[in-house]
Amino acid sequence: MITEALSHFTGIGPVRLAQLHAAGLRSWMDICDQPLKIPESLRSSLLMEAEQSLTALRRDDLQFFVNEFSPQDRWRILAAYFERTSFFDIETSGLEIDAAVTVIVCWHQGQLHTFVEHENLDEFLDLLDDVTLLASFNGASFDVPRVLDAFHIPQLPCPHLDLRWTCYHAGLNGSLKSIARTLHIDRPADIVDTDGEVAVQLWSAWHTRQDAAARQHLVRYCSADVVMLILLGQHLADVQNYEASELWSQLPESIGEPCPAASVSSRSLVANLFGQASPSKLRTRRPRATG
Repeated sequence: MITEALSHFTGIGPVRLAQLHAAGLRSWMDICDQPLKIPESLRSSLLMEAEQSLTALRRDDLQFFVNEFSPQDRWRILAAYFERTSFFDIETSGLEIDAAVTVIVCWHQGQLHTFVEHENLDEFLDLLDDVTLLASFNGASFDVPRVLDAFHIPQLPCPHLDLRWTCYHAGLNGSLKSIARTLHIDRPADIVDTDGEVAVQLWSAWHTRQDAAARQHLVRYCSADVVMLILLGQHLADVQNYEASELWSQLPESIGEPCPAASVSSRSLVANLFGQASPSKLRTRRPRATG
């Protein structure tokens, strides 16, 4: 399936792609085996790029595919390498551009790994060294830049695939949670109303008052987003590696209710945290990724 990605080749748009398919050229191997079916003006470049793609496949060079594939074909990378994909999400101390990373959750090799600031956050770097392909939702704009800043590293040590754009090209628009609702992916009832603003309050409750229930709720919330991301990834890749119940069972258990001040989404508290700029305005200032 990954070998049928042709849109990243030079000169191949929707019309030319349809012409290649009509001529029986649907894969890199077809192009290499039947060069005379390729229009002469494209023959040299297509043969070269098909060989490059096959070489990358033999070398297991996922970074090549992430870099080169057209956005509408990147789902093929996920489909081909789903079993080796790690899914991650982060939480931060606020929505401003320099907010600290507080929690990272990563699904890697069949289990959830959690990392918390002031406890074991640096261990996420060790895990990254073992990651083949890292997937996120809106990570190119938010999560990855925050991770690079937090750990003072110039780039990730592994290829990264932002599923927000894969969703967009699959006709799924909106936030991770809204897309999950469209696909009938439901979070547990105790965190269904938790959002990024509440996550900031939960961290504050843990950091300032050592509210253990708030810490656990925050980690459980972030873990749920990762589970939703895995289930979304299965939908995009058209695979069924995991049952939803199996994934949800791995969430950290709740240990009680956070104190009321930490569990209610209070606009006045958020305003105090962010000054005159509202979270909705701050979100609009984030740089947008293009792939």
